[in-house]
Amino acid sequence: MSFNRRLSFVAEWYQEEAAIVRTFTICFFPAGNAIEVYDQQHKRTFLRRTKMPELAERDFFIGSKINIFGRQFDIVDYADEMTKNSLDKYRKKTFLLLKYTCIQHLGTVLCALIDCNFSIKRGLMVQFTPEQVKAFLIKKPNVEISNLLMNQLIGGPSIGFEVIADNAVQKIKLCKEQSKECANDSTIAPLVTLFEREDIRIGIYIPNDEEEAEQDLNFFFNPKNGLQVTLRLKNSTLGIIKPHCIKEGNLGRIISEITNNGFKISGLRMNLMERVNCEEFFEVYRGILPEYIPMVAQLASGVSMALEIVSADENKDGYEEFRQFCGPMDPEIAKMLRPHTLRAKFGVSKTLNAVHCTDLPDDTILELQYIFKILD
Repeated sequence: MSFNRRLSFVAEWYQEEAAIVRTFTICFFPAGNAIEVYDQQHKRTFLRRTKMPELAERDFFIGSKINIFGRQFDIVDYADEMTKNSLDKYRKKTFLLLKYTCIQHLGTVLCALIDCNFSIKRGLMVQFTPEQVKAFLIKKPNVEISNLLMNQLIGGPSIGFEVIADNAVQKIKLCKEQSKECANDSTIAPLVTLFEREDIRIGIYIPNDEEEAEQDLNFFFNPKNGLQVTLRLKNSTLGIIKPHCIKEGNLGRIISEITNNGFKISGLRMNLMERVNCEEFFEVYRGILPEYIPMVAQLASGVSMALEIVSADENKDGYEEFRQFCGPMDPEIAKMLRPHTLRAKFGVSKTLNAVHCTDLPDDTILELQYIFKILD
Protein backbone atom coordinates (compact mmCIF):
# COMPACT_ATOMS: atom_id res chain seq x y z
CA MET A 1 0.00 0.00 0.00
CA SER A 2 2.83 2.43 0.87
CA PHE A 3 4.43 1.82 -2.53
CA ASN A 4 1.22 2.91 -4.26
CA ARG A 5 0.65 5.99 -2.06
CA ARG A 6 -0.09 8.87 -4.37
CA LEU A 7 -0.36 12.62 -3.89
CA SER A 8 -2.30 14.50 -6.58
CA PHE A 9 -2.13 18.21 -7.35
CA VAL A 10 -3.58 20.66 -9.85
CA ALA A 11 -0.74 22.49 -11.57
CA GLU A 12 -0.46 25.25 -14.14
CA TRP A 13 2.19 25.74 -16.78
CA TYR A 14 2.54 28.96 -18.74
CA GLN A 15 3.22 28.08 -22.36
CA GLU A 16 5.19 31.09 -23.49
CA GLU A 17 4.96 30.43 -27.24
CA ALA A 18 1.15 30.50 -27.19
CA ALA A 19 0.90 32.91 -24.24
CA ILE A 20 -1.63 30.64 -22.50
CA VAL A 21 -1.83 28.88 -19.16
CA ARG A 22 -2.35 25.13 -19.41
CA THR A 23 -3.71 23.03 -16.54
CA PHE A 24 -2.36 19.62 -15.56
CA THR A 25 -2.75 17.02 -12.85
CA ILE A 26 0.57 16.02 -11.29
CA CYS A 27 0.71 12.80 -9.29
CA PHE A 28 3.68 12.20 -7.04
CA PHE A 29 4.52 8.72 -5.72
CA PRO A 30 6.73 9.20 -2.61
CA ALA A 31 7.92 5.58 -2.38
CA GLY A 32 9.78 5.75 -5.69
CA ASN A 33 10.16 9.52 -6.08
CA ALA A 34 8.17 9.21 -9.31
CA ILE A 35 5.75 11.56 -11.01
CA GLU A 36 2.99 11.26 -13.57
CA VAL A 37 1.51 14.23 -15.43
CA TYR A 38 -1.94 14.35 -17.03
CA ASP A 39 -3.02 17.06 -19.50
CA GLN A 40 -6.49 18.16 -18.38
CA GLN A 41 -7.27 20.14 -21.52
CA HIS A 42 -6.52 17.36 -24.00
CA LYS A 43 -7.57 14.52 -21.66
CA ARG A 44 -4.39 12.53 -22.10
CA THR A 45 -1.25 11.48 -20.30
CA PHE A 46 1.45 14.12 -20.70
CA LEU A 47 4.18 12.19 -18.89
CA ARG A 48 3.99 8.56 -17.83
CA ARG A 49 5.14 7.52 -14.38
CA THR A 50 8.80 8.52 -14.31
CA LYS A 51 11.38 8.51 -11.53
CA MET A 52 12.67 11.94 -10.53
CA PRO A 53 15.07 11.46 -7.61
CA GLU A 54 15.61 15.21 -7.32
CA LEU A 55 11.99 15.67 -6.15
CA ALA A 56 10.71 14.85 -2.66
CA GLU A 57 7.35 15.00 -0.91
CA ARG A 58 8.33 18.22 0.85
CA ASP A 59 8.59 19.95 -2.54
CA PHE A 60 4.84 19.62 -3.11
CA PHE A 61 2.50 22.10 -1.47
CA ILE A 62 0.04 24.77 -2.57
CA GLY A 63 2.06 27.65 -4.00
CA SER A 64 5.20 25.65 -4.77
CA LYS A 65 6.95 25.59 -8.13
CA ILE A 66 8.14 22.30 -9.60
CA ASN A 67 10.59 21.91 -12.48
CA ILE A 68 9.90 18.85 -14.62
CA PHE A 69 12.32 18.41 -17.50
CA GLY A 70 12.75 22.15 -17.91
CA ARG A 71 9.09 23.10 -17.54
CA GLN A 72 8.09 25.06 -14.47
CA PHE A 73 4.73 24.02 -13.01
CA ASP A 74 2.91 26.05 -10.35
CA ILE A 75 1.02 23.92 -7.81
CA VAL A 76 -2.30 25.72 -7.35
CA ASP A 77 -4.61 23.20 -5.64
CA TYR A 78 -5.11 19.64 -4.46
CA ALA A 79 -6.51 17.29 -7.09
CA ASP A 80 -8.34 14.98 -4.69
CA GLU A 81 -9.65 14.88 -1.14
CA MET A 82 -7.18 12.20 -0.05
CA THR A 83 -4.23 14.48 -0.80
CA LYS A 84 -5.93 17.46 0.80
CA ASN A 85 -6.74 15.54 3.98
CA SER A 86 -3.21 14.17 4.08
CA LEU A 87 -1.36 17.46 3.69
CA ASP A 88 -3.59 20.50 4.19
CA LYS A 89 -3.68 20.35 7.97
CA TYR A 90 0.06 20.06 8.33
CA ARG A 91 2.21 21.38 5.50
CA LYS A 92 2.12 25.14 6.06
CA LYS A 93 4.17 28.13 5.01
CA THR A 94 5.19 31.12 7.03
CA PHE A 95 7.32 34.25 6.76
CA LEU A 96 10.54 35.03 8.57
CA LEU A 97 12.34 38.38 8.41
CA LEU A 98 15.94 38.87 9.51
CA LYS A 99 16.61 42.48 10.44
CA TYR A 100 19.99 43.94 9.53
CA THR A 101 21.32 43.30 13.04
CA CYS A 102 20.74 39.57 12.54
CA ILE A 103 22.11 39.07 9.02
CA GLN A 104 25.51 38.13 10.43
CA HIS A 105 23.77 35.05 11.92
CA LEU A 106 22.16 34.01 8.62
CA GLY A 107 23.95 30.67 8.39
CA THR A 108 23.11 29.79 12.00
CA VAL A 109 19.43 30.63 11.48
CA LEU A 110 19.18 28.57 8.29
CA CYS A 111 20.95 25.60 9.90
CA ALA A 112 18.46 25.61 12.79
CA LEU A 113 15.47 25.77 10.44
CA ILE A 114 16.78 22.99 8.20
CA ASP A 115 17.64 20.80 11.19
CA CYS A 116 13.99 21.17 12.26
CA ASN A 117 12.80 19.98 8.81
CA PHE A 118 11.85 23.41 7.47
CA SER A 119 12.19 23.87 3.73
CA ILE A 120 13.46 27.26 2.51
CA LYS A 121 11.52 28.13 -0.64
CA ARG A 122 11.95 31.85 -1.29
CA GLY A 123 14.39 34.44 -0.06
CA LEU A 124 15.26 38.05 -0.83
CA MET A 125 17.48 40.75 0.64
CA VAL A 126 15.87 44.19 0.44
CA GLN A 127 16.15 47.70 1.78
CA PHE A 128 12.93 49.11 3.25
CA THR A 129 11.95 52.75 3.01
CA PRO A 130 9.96 54.36 5.88
CA GLU A 131 6.83 54.35 3.71
CA GLN A 132 7.25 50.65 2.96
CA VAL A 133 7.72 49.83 6.64
CA LYS A 134 4.44 51.60 7.41
CA ALA A 135 2.68 49.75 4.60
CA PHE A 136 4.09 46.45 5.83
CA LEU A 137 3.01 46.99 9.45
CA ILE A 138 -0.15 49.09 9.14
CA LYS A 139 -2.63 46.20 9.22
CA LYS A 140 -1.00 44.36 12.10
CA PRO A 141 -3.15 44.68 15.23
CA ASN A 142 -0.36 43.67 17.61
CA VAL A 143 2.50 45.69 16.14
CA GLU A 144 3.02 49.27 17.21
CA ILE A 145 4.79 51.42 14.62
CA SER A 146 7.45 52.87 16.88
CA ASN A 147 10.64 54.74 16.10
CA LEU A 148 12.62 51.73 17.34
CA LEU A 149 10.90 49.29 15.02
CA MET A 150 11.12 51.75 12.15
CA ASN A 151 14.86 52.11 12.71
CA GLN A 152 15.28 48.33 12.87
CA LEU A 153 13.85 47.94 9.38
CA ILE A 154 15.31 51.00 7.66
CA GLY A 155 18.70 51.02 9.40
CA GLY A 156 20.06 48.44 6.97
CA PRO A 157 19.05 45.60 4.66
CA SER A 158 16.66 42.86 5.74
CA ILE A 159 16.27 39.32 4.43
CA GLY A 160 12.82 37.76 4.11
CA PHE A 161 12.19 34.03 3.68
CA GLU A 162 9.24 31.83 2.89
CA VAL A 163 9.67 28.65 4.90
CA ILE A 164 7.57 25.48 4.85
CA ALA A 165 7.03 22.88 7.57
CA ASP A 166 4.34 21.01 9.44
CA ASN A 167 2.53 23.65 11.54
CA ALA A 168 5.26 26.14 10.58
CA VAL A 169 3.70 29.27 12.07
CA GLN A 170 3.00 27.71 15.43
CA LYS A 171 6.38 25.99 15.70
CA ILE A 172 8.45 29.13 15.18
CA LYS A 173 6.16 31.25 17.34
CA LEU A 174 6.38 28.84 20.30
CA CYS A 175 10.15 28.64 19.99
CA LYS A 176 10.62 32.39 19.79
CA GLU A 177 8.31 32.93 22.78
CA GLN A 178 10.25 30.19 24.63
CA SER A 179 7.00 28.45 25.43
CA LYS A 180 6.99 25.48 27.80
CA GLU A 181 5.11 23.55 25.10
CA CYS A 182 8.25 23.25 22.98
CA ALA A 183 10.77 22.73 25.77
CA ASN A 184 10.64 18.93 25.56
CA ASP A 185 10.05 18.61 21.82
CA SER A 186 13.25 17.16 20.38
CA THR A 187 12.11 17.79 16.78
CA ILE A 188 12.46 21.55 17.26
CA ALA A 189 15.36 21.60 19.73
CA PRO A 190 17.68 23.51 17.33
CA LEU A 191 15.10 26.33 17.05
CA VAL A 192 14.61 26.42 20.80
CA THR A 193 18.37 26.76 21.24
CA LEU A 194 18.52 29.41 18.50
CA PHE A 195 15.96 31.67 20.17
CA GLU A 196 17.64 31.39 23.54
CA ARG A 197 20.05 33.96 22.12
CA GLU A 198 18.57 37.36 22.80
CA ASP A 199 20.30 39.07 19.86
CA ILE A 200 18.74 36.57 17.44
CA ARG A 201 15.33 36.64 19.10
CA ILE A 202 15.23 40.44 18.82
CA GLY A 203 16.67 40.37 15.30
CA ILE A 204 13.94 38.19 13.78
CA TYR A 205 10.36 39.16 12.99
CA ILE A 206 7.69 36.47 12.58
CA PRO A 207 3.90 36.68 11.98
CA ASN A 208 1.40 35.73 14.67
CA ASP A 209 -0.86 33.40 12.69
CA GLU A 210 -1.40 31.84 9.27
CA GLU A 211 -3.49 34.74 7.96
CA GLU A 212 -0.82 37.25 8.90
CA ALA A 213 1.86 35.00 7.40
CA GLU A 214 0.01 34.98 4.08
CA GLN A 215 -0.29 38.78 4.16
CA ASP A 216 3.42 39.17 4.90
CA LEU A 217 4.43 36.81 2.10
CA ASN A 218 2.16 38.57 -0.39
CA PHE A 219 3.55 41.97 0.58
CA PHE A 220 7.22 41.07 0.70
CA PHE A 221 7.47 39.04 -2.50
CA ASN A 222 5.10 41.16 -4.59
CA PRO A 223 7.21 43.27 -7.02
CA LYS A 224 4.43 45.89 -7.13
CA ASN A 225 5.33 46.98 -3.59
CA GLY A 226 8.70 48.17 -4.88
CA LEU A 227 10.98 46.75 -2.21
CA GLN A 228 14.48 47.59 -3.39
CA VAL A 229 16.73 44.56 -3.87
CA THR A 230 20.18 45.30 -2.45
CA LEU A 231 22.97 45.16 -5.00
CA ARG A 232 26.31 46.99 -4.88
CA LEU A 233 27.88 46.07 -8.22
CA LYS A 234 31.21 47.34 -6.90
CA ASN A 235 34.13 45.12 -5.87
CA SER A 236 31.63 42.28 -5.64
CA THR A 237 31.12 38.90 -7.28
CA LEU A 238 28.42 36.29 -7.75
CA GLY A 239 28.05 32.98 -5.97
CA ILE A 240 25.19 30.53 -6.55
CA ILE A 241 24.46 27.68 -4.15
CA LYS A 242 23.19 24.94 -6.43
CA PRO A 243 19.89 23.04 -6.03
CA HIS A 244 21.49 19.74 -5.05
CA CYS A 245 23.13 21.37 -2.01
CA ILE A 246 19.83 22.90 -0.91
CA LYS A 247 18.04 19.57 -1.29
CA GLU A 248 20.81 17.87 0.70
CA GLY A 249 20.24 20.31 3.58
CA ASN A 250 23.60 22.08 3.27
CA LEU A 251 22.38 25.63 2.61
CA GLY A 252 23.01 26.94 6.13
CA ARG A 253 26.36 25.21 6.40
CA ILE A 254 27.60 26.74 3.13
CA ILE A 255 26.41 30.22 4.16
CA SER A 256 28.24 29.81 7.47
CA GLU A 257 31.42 28.72 5.67
CA ILE A 258 31.25 31.83 3.49
CA THR A 259 30.63 34.33 6.29
CA ASN A 260 33.07 32.66 8.70
CA ASN A 261 35.87 33.01 6.14
CA GLY A 262 35.88 36.76 5.76
CA PHE A 263 33.16 37.33 3.16
CA LYS A 264 30.07 39.49 3.45
CA ILE A 265 26.74 38.95 1.71
CA SER A 266 25.47 42.19 0.18
CA GLY A 267 22.70 40.69 -1.98
CA LEU A 268 20.59 37.54 -1.80
CA ARG A 269 17.88 36.03 -3.96
CA MET A 270 16.47 32.53 -4.16
CA ASN A 271 15.35 31.51 -7.65
CA LEU A 272 13.66 28.58 -9.31
CA MET A 273 15.09 29.30 -12.73
CA GLU A 274 13.39 28.26 -15.95
CA ARG A 275 15.51 26.01 -18.15
CA VAL A 276 15.71 28.69 -20.86
CA ASN A 277 17.19 31.11 -18.30
CA CYS A 278 19.72 28.50 -17.18
CA GLU A 279 20.72 27.98 -20.81
CA GLU A 280 21.20 31.73 -21.25
CA PHE A 281 23.17 32.03 -18.04
CA PHE A 282 25.57 29.21 -18.99
CA GLU A 283 25.67 30.14 -22.69
CA VAL A 284 29.38 30.96 -22.48
CA TYR A 285 30.08 27.26 -21.73
CA ARG A 286 28.06 25.88 -24.67
CA GLY A 287 30.38 23.89 -26.93
CA ILE A 288 33.29 24.41 -24.53
CA LEU A 289 32.46 22.30 -21.50
CA PRO A 290 31.10 18.77 -22.03
CA GLU A 291 29.17 19.29 -18.78
CA TYR A 292 27.13 22.15 -20.29
CA ILE A 293 23.85 20.22 -20.64
CA PRO A 294 23.96 18.56 -17.18
CA MET A 295 25.00 21.92 -15.67
CA VAL A 296 21.87 23.50 -17.14
CA ALA A 297 19.72 20.59 -15.95
CA GLN A 298 21.11 20.84 -12.42
CA LEU A 299 20.52 24.58 -12.11
CA ALA A 300 16.96 24.14 -13.43
CA SER A 301 16.21 21.19 -11.15
CA GLY A 302 15.19 23.18 -8.10
CA VAL A 303 15.60 26.29 -6.00
CA SER A 304 19.05 27.87 -5.96
CA MET A 305 20.37 30.74 -3.86
CA ALA A 306 22.24 33.57 -5.58
CA LEU A 307 24.54 35.76 -3.49
CA GLU A 308 26.36 38.99 -4.14
CA ILE A 309 29.59 38.59 -2.21
CA VAL A 310 32.18 41.13 -1.10
CA SER A 311 35.42 40.75 0.82
CA ALA A 312 35.74 41.80 4.46
CA ASP A 313 37.70 44.76 3.09
CA GLU A 314 34.97 46.27 0.91
CA ASN A 315 37.53 48.30 -1.04
CA LYS A 316 39.14 45.08 -2.24
CA ASP A 317 37.80 43.26 -5.31
CA GLY A 318 36.26 40.04 -3.97
CA TYR A 319 36.21 38.19 -7.32
CA GLU A 320 39.49 36.29 -7.18
CA GLU A 321 39.38 35.73 -3.43
CA PHE A 322 35.94 34.10 -3.58
CA ARG A 323 36.83 32.09 -6.67
CA GLN A 324 39.82 30.63 -4.84
CA PHE A 325 37.61 29.89 -1.85
CA CYS A 326 35.20 27.89 -4.04
CA GLY A 327 38.03 25.71 -5.34
CA PRO A 328 38.57 23.73 -8.56
CA MET A 329 35.51 22.84 -10.64
CA ASP A 330 36.08 19.12 -10.06
CA PRO A 331 35.46 18.30 -6.36
CA GLU A 332 37.78 15.27 -6.53
CA ILE A 333 40.68 17.53 -7.52
CA ALA A 334 39.59 20.04 -4.87
CA LYS A 335 39.65 17.36 -2.17
CA MET A 336 43.20 16.43 -3.07
CA LEU A 337 44.69 19.86 -3.63
CA ARG A 338 42.51 22.27 -1.65
CA PRO A 339 40.46 20.36 0.92
CA HIS A 340 39.26 23.47 2.74
CA THR A 341 37.35 24.88 -0.24
CA LEU A 342 33.57 24.79 -0.67
CA ARG A 343 33.65 22.34 -3.58
CA ALA A 344 35.91 19.97 -1.68
CA LYS A 345 33.55 19.96 1.30
CA PHE A 346 30.17 19.96 -0.45
CA GLY A 347 30.76 18.96 -4.08
CA VAL A 348 30.03 15.54 -5.57
CA SER A 349 31.00 15.82 -9.24
CA LYS A 350 31.82 18.43 -11.87
CA THR A 351 28.10 19.02 -12.30
CA LEU A 352 27.12 18.67 -8.64
CA ASN A 353 29.97 20.84 -7.45
CA ALA A 354 28.05 22.79 -4.79
CA VAL A 355 28.52 26.36 -5.99
CA HIS A 356 28.87 28.46 -9.10
CA CYS A 357 31.34 31.34 -9.06
CA THR A 358 32.17 33.78 -11.82
CA ASP A 359 35.09 32.55 -13.95
CA LEU A 360 36.23 35.83 -15.49
CA PRO A 361 36.50 39.20 -13.71
CA ASP A 362 34.83 41.02 -16.61
CA ASP A 363 31.76 38.79 -16.20
CA THR A 364 30.99 39.58 -12.57
CA ILE A 365 28.76 42.59 -13.26
CA LEU A 366 27.05 40.85 -16.18
CA GLU A 367 26.20 37.77 -14.10
CA LEU A 368 25.02 39.80 -11.12
CA GLN A 369 22.80 41.95 -13.30
CA TYR A 370 21.36 38.89 -15.04
CA ILE A 371 20.40 37.14 -11.80
CA PHE A 372 19.31 40.14 -9.76
CA LYS A 373 17.85 42.46 -12.39
CA ILE A 374 17.09 40.80 -15.72
CA LEU A 375 15.34 37.79 -14.14
CA ASP A 376 13.20 40.24 -12.19
